[in-house]
Amino acid sequence: MKNYIWLFVSLLALFILPVTAFGHASILSSNPSPNESLDTIPEKISIQFSETIQSSFHSLAMYSKEGKEIPLQDIQVSGDTLEATWSSSFDEGVYIIKWRVVSSDGHPIKGTIPFQYGESNIPSDQLIGEEHAGFPSTTQIVLQSLQYLCFAALTGALFFYLSLVKRPTPDQISNRARRYIWLSYTGLAISILLSLPLKVTIDADVGWWHAFNGIYLKEVLQSTQFRNIWMIEIVLLIALLVAILAIWRNYFNKVSLLTSFILISALMVCKALIGHTMDTTHQYLAVSMDFLHVMSMALWLGGLLAILIILPKSYNPKLTDVDKKTFYWSIIQKFSSWAVLFVIVLIVSGLYSSFQHVPTLHSLLNTTYGQLLLGKIGLMSIMLGFGAFHLLRGKRKTKKLGLSTGIEFSLGIIILLIAALLTNVQTAKSSPGPVEKTEMTENNDQVTLSVTPNEIGENLIQVELINNEGIPYTDIEQLTVVMEPLDEDTGEVKLHLQEEEKGIFKTKSLITMSGKWKIQVHGLTKELHSIDADFVILVGNS
Repeated sequence: MKNYIWLFVSLLALFILPVTAFGHASILSSNPSPNESLDTIPEKISIQFSETIQSSFHSLAMYSKEGKEIPLQDIQVSGDTLEATWSSSFDEGVYIIKWRVVSSDGHPIKGTIPFQYGESNIPSDQLIGEEHAGFPSTTQIVLQSLQYLCFAALTGALFFYLSLVKRPTPDQISNRARRYIWLSYTGLAISILLSLPLKVTIDADVGWWHAFNGIYLKEVLQSTQFRNIWMIEIVLLIALLVAILAIWRNYFNKVSLLTSFILISALMVCKALIGHTMDTTHQYLAVSMDFLHVMSMALWLGGLLAILIILPKSYNPKLTDVDKKTFYWSIIQKFSSWAVLFVIVLIVSGLYSSFQHVPTLHSLLNTTYGQLLLGKIGLMSIMLGFGAFHLLRGKRKTKKLGLSTGIEFSLGIIILLIAALLTNVQTAKSSPGPVEKTEMTENNDQVTLSVTPNEIGENLIQVELINNEGIPYTDIEQLTVVMEPLDEDTGEVKLHLQEEEKGIFKTKSLITMSGKWKIQVHGLTKELHSIDADFVILVGNS
């Protein structure tokens, strides 16, 4: 029991480390704003993001509609803001600002901001501003998948000897098991060591020929938050190497096995501290759930791998065929019981993460993140079916597990690949889709607000008013909408809506930042009867 208390305390210590990682940043405000028409040039260009951005590997440039670059100077990052000043004057016309920054968690984002200065034959609102995080590279996906697979392989092997084959004898520790553990550790070490030059290729936007450039490596290690997590991972990796060496010397002693399990768990916590987990309201809970999700998947998948590779060579040669069969099915039954717990944790933690990162059905069906998540859920369902089949076979003790176990494991590999993609693509919050919400007033009037397409840029704002008798209002004297961003205090936007149909009022408005917005609807009838309703919506950035 003391060993398990030690495990709990060690993991808890990692959870209370200073949090330094965040999800993809997005623009909160900019000066100039997208599609803004300016009579005078502001003192400087400024773009404010939803979180602190890295001080390195940023760029800011401005071009005319014809492609001529307008010189900028004093380009710098200050907290969550990228800014610069003009080095010379320029003529009236349409211009495009091109920017690129790196979020605190290492995800690069870039985009454009079109605006118009003075008179122009081409209105700036015919240009479309952009903001996107891009898609992870093949190398990024491969290394991430390798890390997840090695997490599973190592965790599964340690779990096999800690919980399934307790107090293994020297005869039960095969050379295959030794090679298996060393190969898993080597793969994990490669994925962690190469994550530094990979970080260079992502942040500096260069190829692998420049990934080991000393200047770039130094800048990553000195100027990015990635350094803290990576250095902790290197220390844990070295400690894990020592612990694995102790396993051989102590003939798979329980203390050595448990120490290795704690260290591999700590590496998983480090992984949970990087990525989308910090782009949530309850950050520590999100990190905990992400860790539990990775751990439960690693134990399930790693346990299957251990049954396929290690178990066939774990028999004591002195056992009879009957005893070998009894030993085999005892392992299968133990793992099946544990697998039920792993699946429960996997589902609960997965559902929590999904609700945090997928705000609407539209975003689930129409974003890359949502579609990948649907694919993962589908494959998980099939994998659960195979798991139930193996649980039933374990109770019946009929034929040994074979091809079906391999299929279940193969599905797990594909799921790990999808998990690697989900870690590196923008969450579905970037595109929640058109919003339509209805509120009832104190007098039982029905107020319905619609915002389309509900993203940065021009949006159609529509309000429908229905009285307490279910009939559209026809005597509205005026209808106003006040929009205010909740993530940043940049002031209110007041709109006057015109009646388009009976009880339906519309207008168009420019939304300049993503995130949560408070929208207040105020209607006034000719008899001076007020109709008031408040809404909170999530605006996307794609």
